[in-house]
Amino acid sequence: MTIYDVVNKFNTTPFLFVGSGMTRRYLNLPDWKSLLEHFAYEVKKTDFAYSIYENRAKKFECPVGLLPKIAELIQREYDEKWFSNEVKRTVDENVQQQVRNGLSPFKAEIASYIKCNSHVNKVYQSEIEKLIEISEKSIAGVITTNYDSFLEDHLYQFKKYVGQSQLMFSAIQGIAEIYKIHGSVEDPESIVINETDYQEFDAKSAYLASKLMTIFLEYPIVFLGYSVSDANIQNILEAIIRCLDHTQLEILESRFVFVEYKQDISEPEVALHTIIIEGKPLTMSRIVLSDFKPFYEAIGKKQSKLPVRILRKFKQELYSYVITNTPTAAMRVAALEDERVSDDELVLAVGKAEQLGIHGLSGITGNDWYRNVVLGDLLFTADELLEHAFPILIKQNSNRLPLNKYLSLASRQYPECEKLAMRMTLNEIIPDSLLKGRGFGVYHSIAEIWQYEGKKIEKATRLISQLKEDELDIKELEMVLRTIFEDKNILEHITSTDRSQVRRLILIYDFLKWGKQ
Repeated sequence: MTIYDVVNKFNTTPFLFVGSGMTRRYLNLPDWKSLLEHFAYEVKKTDFAYSIYENRAKKFECPVGLLPKIAELIQREYDEKWFSNEVKRTVDENVQQQVRNGLSPFKAEIASYIKCNSHVNKVYQSEIEKLIEISEKSIAGVITTNYDSFLEDHLYQFKKYVGQSQLMFSAIQGIAEIYKIHGSVEDPESIVINETDYQEFDAKSAYLASKLMTIFLEYPIVFLGYSVSDANIQNILEAIIRCLDHTQLEILESRFVFVEYKQDISEPEVALHTIIIEGKPLTMSRIVLSDFKPFYEAIGKKQSKLPVRILRKFKQELYSYVITNTPTAAMRVAALEDERVSDDELVLAVGKAEQLGIHGLSGITGNDWYRNVVLGDLLFTADELLEHAFPILIKQNSNRLPLNKYLSLASRQYPECEKLAMRMTLNEIIPDSLLKGRGFGVYHSIAEIWQYEGKKIEKATRLISQLKEDELDIKELEMVLRTIFEDKNILEHITSTDRSQVRRLILIYDFLKWGKQ
């Protein structure tokens, strides 16, 4: 059995259940025990600090496990030292105010420590890029017990829910969403780490299990970054399995896949594996590998018809319409009694209703086209844009549009677009007046320019265009463009000169990221 054999059995795109193994791999962050070892040392300043707390914890009953009890003991002494010793305080004034309002210093400093030490491991950059790529159409959603922000930073089109409370009291759509069930560094109070936290978590686990039940029964679930014997997973599976009968349990078995890391194995190992939960055997596929990229590539073969963010948008708008019976700003519904609609039809339009309902694709502007290269916020496929919008927009935009991203995503050939895209090299995009200044400026990176000149869009974008090609870092350029488009309609607000400069950066970005291939 191969990885592709496992993925081919999926009835739809999978949900990922992500643990600390991914955090360790991609951000070089510690696992739970190592995190506690760090903070134990901060209290005791001895190499045996963690062992001191571990031995003490073993003298108590540990109803939710040893590590939560150790965390509780460390937290108690850490908080006391934090209040009495200013040297221990690394968090900013805003977080200190939260401490004054009742936040544990221990949790505040854990969040700060994780934020400060979250650095992407360049060794696995190609894996990360593949994960980002497949997230568009091949990952239905993510559940995680991790506190760090890796997932929302890289799967940025997914909506995030933090903690059990937010998850339980929100109208989740079950697609293009990230559920951070053990909290997040962005909300230190939400972090589940000590014995009390876990007892409260377990007390609510039945509600969480019911909320996740549909996901577990409808989607394949891929566990990444966990051991099969991980206590967190065992507890969550117990809560789920209590609610299942024998038939439902068999369905669950066919959809569970554990992916585990093992160093220095040349080929992935794929086999069936059985664990006992609540006295019931649960058999699943287990994949052991040292390189995750082949697994991501296999998942990438299982795609939804539309990007998952668009499917989520549709479900959210439809949900809002059903419970309110009122069309939203992004959706219009043709009533069944409308004479334009036959008895067995219902017409829905999702998007900017004032544009799509009247103009459809022909209502897209050049600014929309450029912005979509950066944000991907238009509710149309690349084929629809190239076939219907391009012929109109190219005439309105001086025969100059970014095309490489759309061509890379399209399922058909567009010779006219391909011919134009091939002509749009950097020498064609950047005018001679700027090319002559290449290499003579005081700045040598996009990040540097944006740091010192970012308040002046025209100057900053012009200076970026004058950088040498090897100084044009795609990640930094994407960061700048996303910052610019924090106001999605900025191209309508700025001067024509500034707009031309921003558009030029998008052309450069489109060429470097998709055109050079």
